[in-house]
Amino acid sequence: MTPPSRRLLRAAHHAASLPGPRLALFGLLALVACWYPLSRAGALSDFRDSHLLHSYEDAGTRTLTRYGQLPLWNPWSCGGQYALGSPQTRVASPTLLVSAALGARRAEPVVLWAFLVLGMEGFFRYARRRVGSALGALGAAPLFGLTGFTALSWSIGWLNFAGFLLLPWLLVGTYQAARGKVAGAALVAGVFALLLGFGGTYPVPMGALFVALEAGRTLYGMRGTARWRTALWGLGATALFTLAACAYRLWPLLETMRSSPRVMAGTPGHSIETLGRMLLELPASSGHSNPGNFFLMAVALALVPVAVVLSRRRALYPFVLGALCVWMAAGYSAKPSLFAGLRLLPIFGTLRYPERFLVPAGLFIAELAALGLAMLLVRAGRSPSPRWSWGAALACGLVVAGWGVQVHAFTRLTHWATLLAEPPPTPPEAERPFAQARGNRWAQGYFVAINRGSIACGEAWPVPMSERLRGDLPQEEYLEDAASGTARRVEWTPNRVEVDVAATRPAVLLVNQNWHPGWKASVGEVVSRDGLLGVQLPAGEHRVVLRFLPRSGIGGTVVSALAWVGLVFLAWRSRGRMHRLGPEALMVASVPLFVWAALLTAWREPVARAVPRNPDGSSMQVASLPPLARRLDVRFDAPVELVAAEVPSTPDAEGLLHMVLYWRVTGPVPRSAGVFVHLPGPEGSKRKNADHAVLGGTFFLREAPRDTLLRDAFAVSTTDWEAGEWKVLVGLWHAGGDGSRIGARGPDGRPLTESRVEAGAFTVPAKTAN
Repeated sequence: MTPPSRRLLRAAHHAASLPGPRLALFGLLALVACWYPLSRAGALSDFRDSHLLHSYEDAGTRTLTRYGQLPLWNPWSCGGQYALGSPQTRVASPTLLVSAALGARRAEPVVLWAFLVLGMEGFFRYARRRVGSALGALGAAPLFGLTGFTALSWSIGWLNFAGFLLLPWLLVGTYQAARGKVAGAALVAGVFALLLGFGGTYPVPMGALFVALEAGRTLYGMRGTARWRTALWGLGATALFTLAACAYRLWPLLETMRSSPRVMAGTPGHSIETLGRMLLELPASSGHSNPGNFFLMAVALALVPVAVVLSRRRALYPFVLGALCVWMAAGYSAKPSLFAGLRLLPIFGTLRYPERFLVPAGLFIAELAALGLAMLLVRAGRSPSPRWSWGAALACGLVVAGWGVQVHAFTRLTHWATLLAEPPPTPPEAERPFAQARGNRWAQGYFVAINRGSIACGEAWPVPMSERLRGDLPQEEYLEDAASGTARRVEWTPNRVEVDVAATRPAVLLVNQNWHPGWKASVGEVVSRDGLLGVQLPAGEHRVVLRFLPRSGIGGTVVSALAWVGLVFLAWRSRGRMHRLGPEALMVASVPLFVWAALLTAWREPVARAVPRNPDGSSMQVASLPPLARRLDVRFDAPVELVAAEVPSTPDAEGLLHMVLYWRVTGPVPRSAGVFVHLPGPEGSKRKNADHAVLGGTFFLREAPRDTLLRDAFAVSTTDWEAGEWKVLVGLWHAGGDGSRIGARGPDGRPLTESRVEAGAFTVPAKTAN
């Protein structure tokens, strides 16, 4: 390389190292990529998930700006739910302040832009240390920061998935914490706290997985040195500080999972060809399931072999991690399935879509691209041969061109948003007293604007809801016995309701919202009336003030505040000298957790549990078998009994066959156990299946209530089935494991052939000509 070329290369490296010009570049690229969302800021998306999830942000913004309260309780959704305990809400994130300043819908593209810049800057800082080149890290940063899945997430209302872009910051913080830096512990704790508050149902557990791997990688690199013990102290203190810093949101979420766990079943999977199309195929100009929604410019893959050939040692870790992520993304299609094994772990069992591991796969592919570019630049700077200079110049040109293609793909994916035409860009506002309405779970974006709650719930977890919720009441607060007196609303806010009651005798005041143990009353005792919020009152005239003061929200905030006080104390102690995270840091980090344990012990609350129900609304738990149920009394080589079944003789008028299986669980069942339902038909027809790992869509066999009769109701559509007799064969198998069947025995104790029982038969009638 000639001296002028070397000077140009040094200048480029210097410019890439300057935060100002680098952030300006990232901001410009993010602005171009987000131009469509920014230009349509405030428009209402017609996609159903967007309606549901955005209504949460709208509710939180309204609670903060209109009522001056923290968004603890959301009365506008599902008849009232604990906002901090709802996994998909992002009202506990600092981004709520942006929503409060700009309006919830106008803030979304601004938040998207900010996350893109953060993602690119985070990747730069992570990759620069890994590859040793500011220019190499700069070149690959937009390839990760503008990943297609973030654009798709915005277009369908899943903005909380933008949290994936903070993964590099977690890895940077983990490395710094292992070196004993307080800033590293604060970075990890802060990012995890932000992700939890932002509704990171996938970024948080997946981020924890890669933080653990990064910690192991760092410890392995320090083996045999004095720094190894320092790293253990630092990582241990970081883990404790992170747990405490997240308590403000983690405690409510754990409370929710305990009361009504979010169940994700199925065996999703993708072929390598499909995953390749998701990553490399340019997205279409419109659509929702078109390949290319994880688009990563192919130039990144082109630089991967360069990195492997020129720097095998440094390329090994990202190459292996990238391959493991792709293996994970294949889901159950891979044999053996790494994703299936991961779902056996606590928390990870709630992950449904394995293809989302393509996002961290993109991170490691981009790291390899940065390494490949860095190696070419190093060879070009050291070698007198012009071929290295030409190779480096060509790679730089391809990378810059790749930015343009990545931005183009990102823009295409943002156009998948089904934004309603103007005017109006947002639902019209209407000032009226709050009241519950029957609602529509896929059109909730309209209900908050008119101050109406929706009792049609579209959540992915079983929200504890009362059957006594009404959408047609003349007033929302009333006495259970109308003859016992009168009730008049004085003031209503999301977290506080004030009612004047005049009772001629002891009475129960009912509020048309769900009961939660966090509600406290100034007079009387808060009670649950079939899941409805009530207050038992003595006779007389009372000004009843109901306040929502949840133990987990208030206590968790205290714990999190103590964690940050501890981090500030350690930062103050370490200023001006080489003070590292050590035993002292571990003791400081333990204080908030001891306080948390004390609060759990001293401040007890009952649990609001959801009533387990089948998809058709019927109860999961029954006292006895109905008269028409057919006794089976099959026992399995697991503590499970198939007691009886109901199989109608023919499908209904719409071609649906509604079946019911009655189960009893008497002991611990393997997590992998699921139900198989095989439906063989007339000769020459293809066998149908109605397998399901979750009973009634409510819980796995392992989590099912013990020693009670469970009604597992489900249906299959027979509209395109061949006419004739079909059998219903039922058994248990390891749906989340090796696919083997669990042995079964009949009432006489003899093993059943093929470990299955015939639960009934039905006839599909011949199609009649129109």
